[in-house]
Amino acid sequence: MFERKYIIFLFLFIICYFNYSQVVDTKISLIANQFQDFSKKKNSDLLYLQTNKGIYETQEDIWFKGYVLDAQLFLPSENSKTLFVQLIEDKTDKTVWEEKYEIESGFVNGHLYLNDSLQVGSYTLAAYSSSSFYKDTKEFHAVRKLQILKDIKSKANLEFAKKDSILHFTTFPEGGDLVSGIQNRITFKAENAKGLPIGVSGTLYENNIPIVEFKSMHAGMGSFLFTPNSNNNYHIQLTKPQKDTIYYLPKIIHSGKTLQLLNTTKSHVIFKISQTPNLTEETIYLRIQTRGILYSVAMGTLMKELIIKIPLKDIPQGIAEVTLFNENIEPIEERLIYVNLEKKLNIKTILNKSEYVTREKTILKIKVTDQNNEPVITHLGLSVFDKLYQNKLDTKNILTHFYLSTQLQGNIYNPAYYFNEDSKNRLEALNLLLLTQGWRRYVWSEDNLKKQHIHTQPLLSDSIVGKVRLERITKKSKIEGQKMVMVYTSGSLKGKDLIMADPIGVFSINYNHLKMAEKGYLYIKPMTPEKPKYLIKINDNSFNIINKNRKKVITKYPFPKLKEETLTDDREPLIVSDEVNKLKEVVLSTKKKQVFRDKYLGTLDSLAKLDISKDYVGIPCGTLNCQVHPYNRSKKPVEGEVYYYVKGFKWNTNGEGVYTITSSGYMTYKYPELTEGYLLKKFNLRMIKGYYGKREFYNPKYNEETVKDPFPDYRNTLFWKPDIITNENGEATIEFYCSDINTKFIGIIEGIDGSGLIGNKKFDFRVRKSE
Repeated sequence: MFERKYIIFLFLFIICYFNYSQVVDTKISLIANQFQDFSKKKNSDLLYLQTNKGIYETQEDIWFKGYVLDAQLFLPSENSKTLFVQLIEDKTDKTVWEEKYEIESGFVNGHLYLNDSLQVGSYTLAAYSSSSFYKDTKEFHAVRKLQILKDIKSKANLEFAKKDSILHFTTFPEGGDLVSGIQNRITFKAENAKGLPIGVSGTLYENNIPIVEFKSMHAGMGSFLFTPNSNNNYHIQLTKPQKDTIYYLPKIIHSGKTLQLLNTTKSHVIFKISQTPNLTEETIYLRIQTRGILYSVAMGTLMKELIIKIPLKDIPQGIAEVTLFNENIEPIEERLIYVNLEKKLNIKTILNKSEYVTREKTILKIKVTDQNNEPVITHLGLSVFDKLYQNKLDTKNILTHFYLSTQLQGNIYNPAYYFNEDSKNRLEALNLLLLTQGWRRYVWSEDNLKKQHIHTQPLLSDSIVGKVRLERITKKSKIEGQKMVMVYTSGSLKGKDLIMADPIGVFSINYNHLKMAEKGYLYIKPMTPEKPKYLIKINDNSFNIINKNRKKVITKYPFPKLKEETLTDDREPLIVSDEVNKLKEVVLSTKKKQVFRDKYLGTLDSLAKLDISKDYVGIPCGTLNCQVHPYNRSKKPVEGEVYYYVKGFKWNTNGEGVYTITSSGYMTYKYPELTEGYLLKKFNLRMIKGYYGKREFYNPKYNEETVKDPFPDYRNTLFWKPDIITNENGEATIEFYCSDINTKFIGIIEGIDGSGLIGNKKFDFRVRKSE
């Protein structure tokens, strides 16, 4: 027979996310249903940006892949169709680039050009969508920090984060409370004013007598066990760094319950629940949920101690919130745990060689499997670039973003450590991280779900609303009948659409229209009679909304490692033939000020000039605006042609056919310059910018002849492909060619599969100068 304190697995109720209709106990059902009511109302997305490298030079392209995933299931989302992207200069907080990109089945393939006029410094690439950016958003994570330089040769040594003398030391009881007479785990965290960790050691005193010595295990965090007595006094003093400051423990409860994690395995998580001897036997409930999805509720009878073992098979990788309820369904203890770290994509890379010569062909084989070593079809993004362009300050990747940064409020120090299999004690360190964060910082906690449900209000839309209205509106004015609006692009082959406005003239431009105008403009014209005249009122103010609201939101980004490192270029110099001149840039300039954005406006410009111009060429004399031959004005002057002109023309009243002039000469004819606004008003048009267009990444192919081409190949990004899809065997083969840069190159692969598994892989190889 089991002893009373070791009642194992008394009851376990597993709830599947898609079907949990079986009700075993009324209170269990209440716990489940109440939580599900809050979580199912949260319908949001998480965004992640993968870039081809971390450091750029001006006059380069930033290539990026956007992942738009369902916040709960980590599956590609169809909630949004438009990704709004900004490049923001950190020093001035000014936007230097903003465009809209199409989201295709949860993914975005994008690029943007870095103009030479950009200032050197740190920049933020930020992304927003209608299902990820809300009015009361407190923290913003959909960013990627980038460094932009004029020339990589001028790159200064990057300074890693440094400590300061200010120290904040905080203690956290496991489960939330310190209970007298029961062994408790105290976790602590030491950090500076910037939130960066400080390694510490110290002593716990009971009634001024030292009883426990401790030291931090990772990133200023650590823990120790002790049994408190509510009748005694406790304090902590640090011995390293030496401080006179006295730190007191949280209040010790005379009577209560504790929740303690005993062990986490690949298959189960085991908890011990204890209560003080003065409490009577009671039915307790233990709930475990991940990302707002309830996976299990365990019920048991607690007298002194109770061990509960919960299977992890159906729970995905990530943070789980564990809540202990009393028999009145009141939460009394809570803590966070991390489960199923191995449930991810395992990406294996095989290069056909470990070292290459310049311009040599590289063959990369990719194999992706799940935690059971079964092949999976995945959507991957791959970048291969010169290691000198790696931003070593950036510890963010797809795993840290989705599993930690977006799940916990606040910044996290060096989150990549917890996903690096070479990191010592990473599981223990991850447990300390969650204990020191506190369950209230978990974005999926029940309290946070309640608040988000109340305050969530979308700021952005995939559609742009317009209205057909009369030019002159009086009290008696009204729109007669439903009106049609023509939407079309400048290219005759790209398409057009007729939109029916509602009875009050309102219509909507949707993402299909923006796609139709990819890398161009969408023109909108009312299909109405000339009289009374109707106008289109429409404004795309999406980025104005973003700029107004993003300054109210705190942007969160992982802290870098506390280490100073000198980043040097150890590659051999790139030797270029004396016969070759490297041109940095060829700039064509013109004195002409008026530049229209596309050919269609150029055509309208020509039509308008012909229409408004009263100038003519006299026939047969060829004189500009000839008053001797004013009767046939059909011949219009041609811009750029030279014409004879006269000034001060006056007929002589004393003799027929006799006239005088004050001056004459020859001139090159030029039409008056017409503004974009004038043209749109004249032709009764409105113009909306469409999606920013896609462009193919340049991937040269060398053969026996071209490999000897004396013109240098300066590519520091050898390969970028954001849409690699593995076959049913989980495999893909990639080919690309090395450039003339002889150095160490880094390859980074990130991606997801169709079940919500996420993975990344880093590899490297060396390129040497060919003989």
